[in-house]
Amino acid sequence: MTDPHPPADPRPPFAYAGIGSRRTPDAVLATLADLAETLGRAGCVLSTGGADGADRAFETGALRTDAPVTVHAPWSGYNGYRPGREPESDIDVCVPGRTDTVRGEPYADLARRHHPAWERCGRGARALFTRNVAILAGALADDGESLPVLAVVAYTPNGLPTGRDAGGTGHTLRVAAELGIPAVNVAPATPAADNAAALERVPATLRAAVLRHFPGLPR
Repeated sequence: MTDPHPPADPRPPFAYAGIGSRRTPDAVLATLADLAETLGRAGCVLSTGGADGADRAFETGALRTDAPVTVHAPWSGYNGYRPGREPESDIDVCVPGRTDTVRGEPYADLARRHHPAWERCGRGARALFTRNVAILAGALADDGESLPVLAVVAYTPNGLPTGRDAGGTGHTLRVAAELGIPAVNVAPATPAADNAAALERVPATLRAAVLRHFPGLPR
């Protein structure tokens, strides 16, 4: 499903996914919030998952701007999010439906394919992993247009999309790889070659912002 012919370098507005571990260090959380603010001021639209930790940091930074934010929740009431537009924050909250697809693939099928023990997951866990796919499907612009996610910025403690420390974020990164969406993992443990390859493929506006806030990444 990887697109062998990616579009020309897009200019905002476009959507990006901001995701990461609940165990992201405080210093990184602060930098992720600043990054999301920079991207929001540039007109980039955030798609995230509403989890504590990195997701909330991205949301916090983006809400310092007027840029749209879409939170994909696994169910109504998750972490206090309810479907629709929140009147106080203007966050659009979406809960995946049974028939939702991305690039023709049902969310649940993609989620199952990239989970090592799907048959052992209960209903709640499956909803969480299906939500991971929804994050990659896109975000809503101010006019209600759906903008597909063109890149992912993430943090996993081990710097990888696999392993126990990668958690749910790693699952999202594995789905992103199948969909051909480039992902930058800002964790120090991430192999430099992986981030260098991703940074070559993300939109220039996002690449400049990421390198400004995480200057240690490969250029």
